[in-house]
Amino acid sequence: MIKKIIYTSRSRLEYSLNAVCIRGLMENGVGVVEFGLANGGVFDFFRFLVFYLRNRKDIDAVIVGYDSPSLVIFLRFFCRKKIIYNAVLSVYERLIVSRGLASRFSIKAFYYWLLDFVAVHFADLIFVESDSQADYFKKIFIIDGKKVFRSWIGVDEDKFFYDPAIPKFPTFTVLFRGALQPETGAEYLIQAAKLLENEDIKFIMQCGGQLLDRAREVIHEYRPKNLDLRTNYIQSDELCLLMQKCHLSIGQLSKHERLSRTIPHKAYEALAMRLPYLTAANSGILELLKSDETCITCEPANARSLADKILWAKNNPEELGRIAKGAYEFYISDLKSRVIAKKLLDNIQSLN
Repeated sequence: MIKKIIYTSRSRLEYSLNAVCIRGLMENGVGVVEFGLANGGVFDFFRFLVFYLRNRKDIDAVIVGYDSPSLVIFLRFFCRKKIIYNAVLSVYERLIVSRGLASRFSIKAFYYWLLDFVAVHFADLIFVESDSQADYFKKIFIIDGKKVFRSWIGVDEDKFFYDPAIPKFPTFTVLFRGALQPETGAEYLIQAAKLLENEDIKFIMQCGGQLLDRAREVIHEYRPKNLDLRTNYIQSDELCLLMQKCHLSIGQLSKHERLSRTIPHKAYEALAMRLPYLTAANSGILELLKSDETCITCEPANARSLADKILWAKNNPEELGRIAKGAYEFYISDLKSRVIAKKLLDNIQSLN
């Protein structure tokens, strides 16, 4: 029986990828002792070592949070407790496959792959964002399939929740938000906005990130009159208010390798806020959602298909409401922090 754990991470503990797990464990009656290493310096590692040695007799396991493979490696040399790694995805995939920060055959790519490889072999259990991601880990890092399993990400329930009292915008409004990466497909949203310029539909892009300048170039090329690009940073409460006022949230739209494995945060957030979600029909997101039941899908990398589905959503409010309701009920039954953490605990218990 897991009664008490240490949860530590080099990413912020309040970041949803960590916060959902911590909250869910507590809701299942597990005592969680938190220790953040967000500064990431060598001194922090040794502070954690002292902290661990002082608390080791009272804990049953250590969970290492998102984006912390070096911490897993460091911990393994002195920790005799079970080490569970909340990897979500690999650093190699995030920085090399997704962002393309270096060639896949470069020394930098090999370094990130090796960091992930050692970390997943040192951990006793790894949980990732999808079944496809688990299969990817087994293949690329050559690990036993029993060691890695899928755990849905969920949302920070204190920040993202449904409020039926908030009125919608008077004009049907489509929201496209998040960091612009190669898999995002912002160009298809911009093209779809142009195609729907005369349909009384408003588009809001609340975006930043790696490809923001490229998005600006595409907007300048097509000049859609119904699109509002916003690049200012907004707090989570402002984002929630904006989401609740919109009629439709747009997911990832491209046809990219990573979309066969990943499920974006904004999908979970849309479900939690009962906001209909339209996404390209990539296999990663379809592990979580079902087309026409809990989401709407269009063809990947196809602006015309996207435009047609947006127009359908506007013209079929009852069907749109049915899909939003189904998605919200699925969130309540399967994606709350308590439910996610219960399945995680079951997998940890199986190690003993």
